[in-house]
Amino acid sequence: MSSSDCILGRERGAVLRVILYTTICVALIGCTAPPSNGNNVDETGPRIIRQMDRPLLPANDGSDTRIFSGALGRGSLSRTGEWQARAEIGHSRLRCATYALGVRFGVGNATCSEVDWRSDMEWTPGRKQCNGATLIHSGGGRVDLPPHDPRSMNCVRVAVRCRGACG
Repeated sequence: MSSSDCILGRERGAVLRVILYTTICVALIGCTAPPSNGNNVDETGPRIIRQMDRPLLPANDGSDTRIFSGALGRGSLSRTGEWQARAEIGHSRLRCATYALGVRFGVGNATCSEVDWRSDMEWTPGRKQCNGATLIHSGGGRVDLPPHDPRSMNCVRVAVRCRGACG
């Protein structure tokens, strides 16, 4: 092997390393770049990805608490306006997203298809999920309503909000 073959071998090795490093960098940047619709508009803001409206039913324990359950979660609303909610939220993507569970209460018909919403959407703290994870989201709070209103509430809207690489 001549010295020129050695020099060419080193140069080829250097070129291959540059190509390899460039490929890795492009792949990593591509994995972390925010989604784009071509108009340079930021699409990473929070958005509602699932929602259900359910009737609030009396609790079986004889209390003034009303409960709800469905495919999106379950929870309760007490006569004092205290609420609790719990849901299992799945994330199907590798890239991360932040999810939050929200509830809103109102008065409506028996199927909750026509509702006068009496509260704003109340959200549990957001939780970051990555790599196809499924997490339990739970939380609670207090709905600020006149004292007689929590007893008249008969509908709840449960929603899942997502920010990031939503799945």
